[in-house]
Amino acid sequence: MERVKILHIHPMLVHFPQALFPVAFTSFCLYMATGIKELEAGAFVAVLFGALAVPVTIGTGFFDWWNRYQAYMTSVFRIKITGSFVLMALAGPAAALRAYHPDVAVLPLTGLGWMYFGLLGACIPACGILGYYGGKLVFH
Repeated sequence: MERVKILHIHPMLVHFPQALFPVAFTSFCLYMATGIKELEAGAFVAVLFGALAVPVTIGTGFFDWWNRYQAYMTSVFRIKITGSFVLMALAGPAAALRAYHPDVAVLPLTGLGWMYFGLLGACIPACGILGYYGGKLVFH
């Protein structure tokens, strides 16, 4: 009998938020350099979609880990799980801050604006670490 290969949604979904946060940060940096408001609006949309996608990505990751790896805990999985929750802890407040304070990004930036910028910037290394260790799982 021929074996059917089971497709998993997590490998496809995981790249969505990891791509959105660098785009959001870059767009916000360009906004700070040029003052073009559409760049800031685009950064907010990317952050909002990324923040909404992270919990779904975490859920599919847990499902994949549980089913494909029988919930076997390794240092790579520990880093991926911790990093995922760190990314959610950074992305959620960034999206909420901008949603509840639309003037937070008015130039020149003030205290909350710099906090928003810092949250966006902190998402970049979190995405990089998650991508690196995700690659270790795929190409081990």
